Formats: sequence, structure tokens, C-alpha cells
Amino acid sequence: GGGALPLEAQRLGLESYASDLNPVAVLINKAMIEIPPKFAGKPPVNPEARKDKSLFAQEWKGAQGLAEDVRYYGKWMRGEAEKRIGTLYPKIEVTAEMVKSRPDLKPYVGRSLTVIAWLWARTVKSPNPAFANVDVPLASTFMLSTKAGKEAYVEPVIEGSSYRFTVKVGKPKDAEAAKNGTKLARGANFQCLMSGTPLAGDHIKAEGKAGRMGARLMAIVGEGDRGRVYLAPTLEHEEAARKASPEWKPETPLAPDPRALWTPPYGLTTFGDLFTPRQLVALTTFSDLVGEARERIRRDALAAGLPSDPKPLRDGGTGATAYAEAVGVYLAFGISRSADFWSNLCIWANQPKNELVAHLFGRQAIPMAWDFAEANPFSDSGGNFEKNLSYIAKGIDYLAGAALGHANQIDAATNTVSSGRLVSTDPPYYDNIGYADLSDYFYVWLRRALRSIFPDLFATLAVPKAEELVATPYRHGSKEKAEAFFLDGMTHAMHRLAEQTHPAFPVTIYYAFKQSESDTEEGTASTGWETFLDAVIRAGFAVSGTWPMRTERTQGLKGLTNALASSIIIVCRQRDTSA
Repeated sequence: GGGALPLEAQRLGLESYASDLNPVAVLINKAMIEIPPKFAGKPPVNPEARKDKSLFAQEWKGAQGLAEDVRYYGKWMRGEAEKRIGTLYPKIEVTAEMVKSRPDLKPYVGRSLTVIAWLWARTVKSPNPAFANVDVPLASTFMLSTKAGKEAYVEPVIEGSSYRFTVKVGKPKDAEAAKNGTKLARGANFQCLMSGTPLAGDHIKAEGKAGRMGARLMAIVGEGDRGRVYLAPTLEHEEAARKASPEWKPETPLAPDPRALWTPPYGLTTFGDLFTPRQLVALTTFSDLVGEARERIRRDALAAGLPSDPKPLRDGGTGATAYAEAVGVYLAFGISRSADFWSNLCIWANQPKNELVAHLFGRQAIPMAWDFAEANPFSDSGGNFEKNLSYIAKGIDYLAGAALGHANQIDAATNTVSSGRLVSTDPPYYDNIGYADLSDYFYVWLRRALRSIFPDLFATLAVPKAEELVATPYRHGSKEKAEAFFLDGMTHAMHRLAEQTHPAFPVTIYYAFKQSESDTEEGTASTGWETFLDAVIRAGFAVSGTWPMRTERTQGLKGLTNALASSIIIVCRQRDTSA
């Protein structure tokens, strides 16, 4: 999984071995426990650091030198990307004409503001015969800012058989209408802007599947002197977005899992469909720049005195080639974090304290979005590439334990890595999360950037799914078959651990169960929990203790109850054969 157990084991001074079936999880673990110790205590190799003698000579603890190079070469990537695709992301000029209807814009007249985000509404053809040729908006709200005293909203203006969007500031006259946009109820239920005719979910799905779902620019968010500046859409900015022509898009299909993947019924059936053409251009440009950055890093590493050993990172190399590949891994993670913000499913969150582009994975699902915010990779606000990468670099600063770490792609049912070792594991949680199906979102971009570094890890077009130990009904044909698969597979995996683990130490197994499953009239019940315990006992373990731990936030998105109530740590030992 995310690697907390092997990372903390390493931090305690233990040699740490991590394994997972999912290549995205394996890569995360390599980045946390395997790569940093190889280059621990070394200064950065970038020319800026080498030029500053005091900087180069200072003590670089842990992976701080590595982190500094990630920042430096990430900045180079950002600058290079802007040279290549910056014209797709124009600034917006505030004109005297705009001020006529918006006096609040007067301080900005004649200035060109960097755009934070372009706000779009999806469109479908109106079901009303009188407006059958009009692409009407599916806007879940027209409110842009709900901050007291700084309210801003979109106001649609109908002109004959067409419409345009304008942006106003202050409290709207009809607050309810502005809040609701063209939405009538939860889900895919809207009304035609032109006629008020209801737009049923079936009509929207049919339009999406027929390839007739489009998008219309509703508003532009600019960087002001003291906060966001909301502006009406312009033809120039709509055309800039339409000019984007991606050379490649991921064609990996989304799994038919309606519980976690909500876009396929609306015609968004591949991972490439989850990005605008401009976002696809940005992501491919940044992904391809990782390879160019690696060559620069290798040259600079040689100049800094690293050995010219050609042995690659995957084979245990620690020379200039391996170091360049290591920095490349973290640069690719910066792109992964950016992909979470650069999707046509990211909404504009008009929170009372702050308005921003919300990242896609607020939960372990890919929900449908009707209106979306397209972030500017080159702005100075949330969602930009450098800021996303800064979080990666900040994490690296605290990595590199003294002990070695190893991370490999292994099926738990056939693993040999646990032989004679102390084992602590956090297995999949029955049917809570479709790990592999969701990981493909990041895998397609990581594969493009890093396949040459880890060819075996990225050998497949998508994340392996057939062997994944989750009880997914769509994959097995029914709930019962999914439960049987989970029980059988988990029993095999646990049996493997029971056979191999060091007899002097207990095995600790983390299990989080759903709160929604546990609260029933009869008391506490959970299919996943019962099935999991059954597998542990069948595998030859004896449970010698259970430790409940409150590891999850009690509230999830929008104040709803979190799906995961708490974690239970099961302490097991091999059961005596005579027991």
C-alpha cells in the first residue's frame, strides 16, 4: 500500500522489505525506503548548488541533497514546459470595456492577470424541440465565491436562441437560483437554461454516450493583488483551449464498477476521457520532460564527481546514471500529484475561507463532475506544477533512514520475502476500495515517464487486476463469488505468511472495517471482517490479541460519516499443529 509500515520500520533502524502486487504501490515504497538510503548524506549535483561553495560544502542530512535536486530540476521542467506550451495558457487582460459593468476591476485596467483556473460547464443538446440545436449547460452552481463581502457569481444572459455567461460581484438577487445553477436535484438532474425543460439522467447519459457532451467556458479566475479576481469568459480564452491538440492520450478503459467509477455511463469510458485536450498536452509534455531532465542530471552528476558507473537504479546502481533515474522518479511523482488536479473532474470549491481547484481523489472513487475547474500549471496558485512538486520534495527531506530498504512487486500468495523475518502487514479491506482500478489513473502517466527506468514494473498496459485480493462483485460475477475468491485468496496468502514468518515473533495484521457495515439493529456485523478472520484462522494462525486503534478521521467529505471506523491490529502466532 502507501508504505507506512516499512517506512516506520526503517525509521526504527530495521532493514525493511516491502512488497505489493500493485506497481504504483511498489514505486511509492521504492521512493520512500529503497532509493533515499542509496544517496543519503550526499550534496545536490545541480550547477546552482555547485556554484555556491558554502551550499555545496554544508552538511546534507539524509536525502536533503536529493530533495534539493528534485526542486531544481522540477523548476527547469516547469520553465521548459512553459516555453513549449505556454501559449495554450494565456493571461487575461482587464480592459476599460470590462470596467463599465464591473467598477471593482478599475485597479486592474490595462494589466494582464495570470489565470488560476478556467471554469467550464459540460453541455448537452436541449431536449426541447424549440432549442434542439442549443448546447445547454449542466451547471451544479453559478456561485464562484461565497466569502462574506466578496461574493461572486455567474449570470447567464439569454439572447434569442442563444446565451452567454457574464460574471457579477456582490450578493445575487436570487440567491437560491445562483446556488443551484441549472441543477434540479441530486445526481444527473438538470433543467434546460433556455426553456426550463427538465434534463433527465437518461437524456444526459444518451448524449454522453453519443459523443455529444461538450463544455462551455463559464468564468475565468485570475490572480489579483489580494485574492481571486473573477472575470467573464472571452472568445480568445475559449479558442486557446480549443487549439490544444494532444499527440497521445491513455486509452486504458475504466472498469465497469459503478460503486467507485461513475463516469462511464456518461460516455467518459477511458482514462484519456478524464482530461481536456489542453490537460492531455500538459501531462504528456511534463511526462516526456522527465527523460530530458534525466540526461541533464546525469551530466551534472558526473561534473559533481559521481562515478560514471552505467549500472541502472533497478540493478542497484549508485553512480551518475542511477542518481539521474532516482531524481526522475520523484519528478514523475510531481506529475502524478498534478494529474490529481489537472482533470476535467476537478471542481471549483467555493469554500467560505478559500476558493480553489479541488483535487479529484477526495475519496477512493472517481465521481462525475458537471462543471469543472481547469487549473493553470504555470500559475502561482494551487494546482500548479511547482507547488505540487514542492510537497514531494518536502517529503524527501525527511526520508533516508540509516537502514536499507527493499521494495518489490510480489504476489502475497507466492511471496518468499517474508521467510525468517518479522512480518507486519496491511492487507486489502475486503470490498472497501478498488485499488487496482483506481491506480490506473496514475499508472498510465507514471508508465509514460518511467517505463525505461523500471521496464519490469511497467511491463503491462494497466495495473494487474486478476490476482488482486479484493471482493469486487463485477469482476467475479456476484457478491457470493467475490466473497469466495477473497476468502480463498486471503487464506492462501496468510498460510504463506504463517509458514515463513520468524517463529520468535508475532505477526501483526492491520484491518480497517466499514462503519456503515458495523452499525446494525442486531449489533455489530461485518461481512468483510468475518471473512477476513475466517481466512486468518484457516491459514494456521492463532489470534493472541487484538488492538483497536482510531486511525481514521471520524468525518469524511462534506461532514459525512467516514467509511472506515477504526483499524484493528490482529496479533497472531503460528498455531501449534496439535491445537
